[in-house]
Amino acid sequence: MSTIKTEVHDITETRKKVDVAVAADEVATVRRQLIKEFQREAKIQGFRPGKAPENIILMRYAKELKAELAKRVITRAYQEGVGKSGIEVFNVVESSEVEVDPDKDVNISFTVDVFKEFELPKYEGLKVTSNSTKPSEKEVDAVINQILGQRAEFKTVEKAAETSDYVKCSYEGRIGEEMIADIAPDKPIWGTQKNTWEEAGTDHPYGVPAIISGLVGMGAGDKKEVTMDFDEDFNVKELAGKTATYSVEVEEVRKKILPEMDAAFFESMQLKDEAELRERISQNLEDQKKQQNSTDERRQITEQLVESVDFPLPESGIEAERYSVLQEFMQKNIQKGASESDFETQKEELHEEAGKAAHTRLKTRLILNKIALKENIQVENDDFGRLIMLESQQTGQKPEKIVKEIQKDQNRLNRMRSDIIMSKTLDLILEKAEREAVASTPEAKESSEVAGVDKT
Repeated sequence: MSTIKTEVHDITETRKKVDVAVAADEVATVRRQLIKEFQREAKIQGFRPGKAPENIILMRYAKELKAELAKRVITRAYQEGVGKSGIEVFNVVESSEVEVDPDKDVNISFTVDVFKEFELPKYEGLKVTSNSTKPSEKEVDAVINQILGQRAEFKTVEKAAETSDYVKCSYEGRIGEEMIADIAPDKPIWGTQKNTWEEAGTDHPYGVPAIISGLVGMGAGDKKEVTMDFDEDFNVKELAGKTATYSVEVEEVRKKILPEMDAAFFESMQLKDEAELRERISQNLEDQKKQQNSTDERRQITEQLVESVDFPLPESGIEAERYSVLQEFMQKNIQKGASESDFETQKEELHEEAGKAAHTRLKTRLILNKIALKENIQVENDDFGRLIMLESQQTGQKPEKIVKEIQKDQNRLNRMRSDIIMSKTLDLILEKAEREAVASTPEAKESSEVAGVDKT
């Protein structure tokens, strides 16, 4: 007759309560084994190793024995009770605290999230579209112009600013009678700036657009006012939907003088001539486009898989993914200069959006894991090696240091294994996909990093 009995109760479709009863004789067996282990390991003066009497062990290590007994009984209950109950556990949400008495039965409850069985969607022959990877002359020209811009000289001129001239100016904004510096003190770029440089008349991603466009036609010593209408969904809440007036004063205008593409220019870049420069830019752009295609194809595959099957997801899995999404979002935006108050004002919206992303992430992961099992996709040592080398290149850390960190963090190791499985499974699905090339007219990239050419 079994000394461990189990009862399973449904809480939701993906959450169950598992009651496990461990008989007193089972507890006593675990306790006897534990005492023998302590006797073998104990070093007590006056006794040879392993020869200390049981009563002395019980007195000397009473607290340790009690704690370890409870731990082992709970582990045995989970392994024998939950493990053999026939349910596929995703995560243990909670386990009841118990006092273990060696002379009494022990009742332990586990709340677990479980996998809900689902039919795999069709994953062979999925259709994906890919853009051309051949760069246009316009894109190559744009990168060359950026390289030249990075090496440009700036000459002070006694004339009104033209588009792309650099202007040293000061400005202060107000809404009605209130100064923006007082309304949004943690966003100085939208309020007051002293002696800042702006590139006149450009679509620069930073700065106040009304000021940047308004600088065209202004010369040193000129003053004027410009108005700025902020959108209703503008990311600075205090300014959203408002109209601001900015007082602008110009101190200096500098014209950007681009360098000549002569022998000295190409020598500084370790190139022979313009043809080699264009060839290098074109190749780097093509490599990036291939990477963009790969990323987009994977997105298309995951979207099709997620949309083609529906099943309930474990609650704790969604919460873990939600936390991960929020952490990634916050880290990325803090690097861009966001503050804690920015997140606080958007707390509810961020939480909702993170929940949607978490749902998609977890569903994708579960589908791909099931496909991986069916296709017998395994994680090899070489897979870990490539991932570690990639992280080493991205972070500048030595591979040996990364390996040591991973060995100390089981959760990180599990996440790496899961990511490798997902990536290899997507590779397999893409091998079996039907591709369709589509015509594209990509806009020229504004960042010279696109082409990977050294501009210094």
